[in-house]
Amino acid sequence: MRPCADLAPPRRLTRWRALLCAGMLVLFAGGALAVTGVAAAPRAPGELPAIDETQAIRLAEDAVGRVVPDFELRDSNGKPLRLGSYRGKPLLVSFIYTGCFEICPAQTRSLYAAVKGLDSMLGENQFNVISIGFNQPFDDPKAMRAFASQHRIKHRNWAFLSPRPNDVEALTRAFGFSWVATPAGFDHVLGVTVVDAEGRIHSQVLGDAVSAERLGTPLRRLLLYEQPQIVSSPISQLIERVRILCTVYDARTGEYRYDWKLILQMASGLLFFLTMFIWLFGEWRRQRRQRRLTGLPCPVTAHAVSGKGV
Repeated sequence: MRPCADLAPPRRLTRWRALLCAGMLVLFAGGALAVTGVAAAPRAPGELPAIDETQAIRLAEDAVGRVVPDFELRDSNGKPLRLGSYRGKPLLVSFIYTGCFEICPAQTRSLYAAVKGLDSMLGENQFNVISIGFNQPFDDPKAMRAFASQHRIKHRNWAFLSPRPNDVEALTRAFGFSWVATPAGFDHVLGVTVVDAEGRIHSQVLGDAVSAERLGTPLRRLLLYEQPQIVSSPISQLIERVRILCTVYDARTGEYRYDWKLILQMASGLLFFLTMFIWLFGEWRRQRRQRRLTGLPCPVTAHAVSGKGV
């Protein structure tokens, strides 16, 4: 089991922020959800529900190495889609609820900026992203589509999905995602789960500051060493891996860029070995030609045949 990547404690909603997040949920508290959440902290009478942060981190860590079950969800157009259909490429998974007015939108925009930075390093088709609405039945396909449109999330490999209401608890537990329903919304873990190409949870990147650097570390490891993608030819695969290897995170822009110093060093090394190969090949041919010349018999003259002297 791999350790949690860049583990940071989940951010707890403060009371004044929680009041901004989906105040209308209190109207549906009686029957909207069959359970109150995952990893709820013990509380005295009169205290608001909250996450047990220690338990939430432990649940996230325990999920690493687990194969995600093949749940059926619906995309933003209402079409059924199974999690298993994303196998074959790394997958970034975030949980949101559309009734949140501050935390979930900010986290989603942060993830969007990170994904655009990763596109420049890995390419748009190297991984997929999904955001799952866990507040069912309110996070239906229409609400998820409106959420994506409102926050201008447009990416060809990013989908906003809605699970079945009865699957929410099992789905969130499978990913190690902790949440607790409160009168003003939800107290929940912030972060992104990295799933490998075989559908196994590779790492958890927790915290509200999700950057291209933090997500790029596990994705680079997957694509370069652990689960390199199969492309059309070995040459294309080699070029793709070298391209990913020759990128470095730029803290000023928040994106990955090509490390031209490393590229020049690699080109110089390649040129050196090519030069040495050409020289060694030429030396081998020269010595071979010399051995052939020294091994030829002396030409027989007419005087030698007749036995007459000069």
